[in-house]
Amino acid sequence: PEAPATQNDAALETQALALQSQGDYAAAEPLFRECLAIRKAAFGPEDIDTLAAMNNLANLLHDQARTAEAQALHWECLKARERTLGDAHPHTLGSLNNLGLILHAQADLSGAEVLYRRAWETLKTSAGPEDPLTLTCLNNLANVLSDAARYSEAETLYRELNTHLEKTFGPDDPTTLTGRGNLANLLLRKGDPWAAGSLYQDCFAIRERVQGPKHPETLLALNNLASYHSETGNYLECERLQRLCVERRRNALGPEHPDTLASEENLADALLKNGSLEEAATHAEIAFGGRQRQLPPGHPDTFSAMGTLAAVLQAKGDKTQAASYYEQALAGLRETRGSTHPTTLALMYDLSVLWKAEGKTAPARRLAYEASAGARRSLPANHPARRKYEEYRETFR
Repeated sequence: PEAPATQNDAALETQALALQSQGDYAAAEPLFRECLAIRKAAFGPEDIDTLAAMNNLANLLHDQARTAEAQALHWECLKARERTLGDAHPHTLGSLNNLGLILHAQADLSGAEVLYRRAWETLKTSAGPEDPLTLTCLNNLANVLSDAARYSEAETLYRELNTHLEKTFGPDDPTTLTGRGNLANLLLRKGDPWAAGSLYQDCFAIRERVQGPKHPETLLALNNLASYHSETGNYLECERLQRLCVERRRNALGPEHPDTLASEENLADALLKNGSLEEAATHAEIAFGGRQRQLPPGHPDTFSAMGTLAAVLQAKGDKTQAASYYEQALAGLRETRGSTHPTTLALMYDLSVLWKAEGKTAPARRLAYEASAGARRSLPANHPARRKYEEYRETFR
């Protein structure tokens, strides 16, 4: 029979999950913690329901960008589940997936891929290809391949995922929208923004209607829609949407949440393209400073923000500081993302242009040729960035 102390744990869990789904993380956390404490006292630390409560709390901490705390709890939960449930139990595989999310957030793409792939391949056989957890692992595996610029592999998985999602959940379910939005991100990255545009528009409109304007997933869809407008040259609309996204993310997530800082950087880029240099510098400095404080040393997102700040400083005429930031950011991204990653290639191009303008022709030429060669290896033949780097390389002939 159920111990008297646990009579409220299910109600606490249900309420906390509802608050989490609404994006109210601060209100959800004490309920998750109370549920975990009740179950530990009543059933012990390795009971299946206790571990479910631990997993829920770890997921919430990850949602709040408290990565170190989330990782420690997920490791504890995974080891306990392996001992008590076995390697192939759905709960164990769920813990593998959740740890993959942590490693992915820390830019350990190869480590995340191993965990995602193990979970997905096991679940396809044990639970079936359309089980929700199977589809979650498939989505996350495709995400990490996309971030690694393995676009062909990622697109194959995304299209398989979206077929299963629409069949299982319907076209307007938030889970389906996540898959659709991730496919749009991939199309944008591989240089096909027009194909991505309708997907972004649909995702944002449906999420705003179904989940509300302040939900983190709605805000992510808003950010992605703004990025689409930037890629297609509509910088004024991009700026308008990024201002809205920064404001909403500050209010919903806090000023130094990674998602808020990403929007600060994106707004800085839009302002730079629209010629508002002083305001661009303000937002670029907020993004760079926040990422230095919030992310582990050497994180690629920090180097990305440094590169954005360098571009703003270059436009303002501070070429010495811009060159220093470009060089640091490029070295960091070579190490963390690799020399053929799109962000790394963009920094090679920017630094080469700066050096060429200052008469440093030899190092500028080397970077121009490296960027062009790297783009041929990692970007499709019709990608605009690849064409830009090839045309720029020809200016040195």
